[in-house]
Amino acid sequence: MLLLEPMVAQEEHENPNQKGVERVTSEAPEGGVRANIVPLIWRAKIDDAVVAVPLRSIEYYGVQIYDTDSQTRVHELTICTESRSLVRIYYILPLGTANERLSETADRLRKIAQTGSRQEWVYPVKQYPTTTHQHMVEYRVGKKEDVQELYDHLEAAMVEYHARDLVVDQRDSIIRKIEVKAE
Repeated sequence: MLLLEPMVAQEEHENPNQKGVERVTSEAPEGGVRANIVPLIWRAKIDDAVVAVPLRSIEYYGVQIYDTDSQTRVHELTICTESRSLVRIYYILPLGTANERLSETADRLRKIAQTGSRQEWVYPVKQYPTTTHQHMVEYRVGKKEDVQELYDHLEAAMVEYHARDLVVDQRDSIIRKIEVKAE
């Protein structure tokens, strides 16, 4: 009768895909590692407030300009996430008194009726605060240029995140752009 003794590997109790203890605790290799670090979180400090959003969770982002029925024009960066949270970063510009606003609206409507053109009514009009929704976090900035600067920064981070495997010169090619002018 042949008796075979089971061979027990020294690291049999460990996961074969995981390094053994002696390999994990060995010294770091000399010379360093060269790699591009890609941002995973977009963070903006707005005065004393901070907004931080994981890039992987962003489903939509964009800038819009609209007028409210409370005599203001809003420049707004909107970020929508997988968790249905909505981040709004905006600048508000007062447009005048209610009487001035009503007069301007009447003039616009008269021009539209006369010419058949909607060119005079460039921005949508929203009722504030009824357009505000739950799951929304809002930030207000001091200059309308801040909204565009934040958008540009977010878009650069999104391109870098989603195109991280591409050569840097190729990253901008992942965006298809189109521009439509209001009539």
